[in-house]
Amino acid sequence: MGRHNSDLQAAVDATSVAKDAHQTDDLAGYLREQLAEREIETTDDDWVRRTAERIDADPNYMIEDEPSDFDAERPDSA
Repeated sequence: MGRHNSDLQAAVDATSVAKDAHQTDDLAGYLREQLAEREIETTDDDWVRRTAERIDADPNYMIEDEPSDFDAERPDSA
């Protein structure tokens, strides 16, 4: 699988913190918001659902995979 993008992990971590602080019951929706804040777009709903379930089960969850349409090499500037 290789190295995962730190922005993905940051979005997962922020979602876990929000869960622990009882800021949201919709982990998948919150995770999508966190991804958007980091300019990460995905249409991989299964990854979002699966990751939200893993966050719910383990507050210290570290990502194991990336969305199928995730581009770790995305250019920051053109």
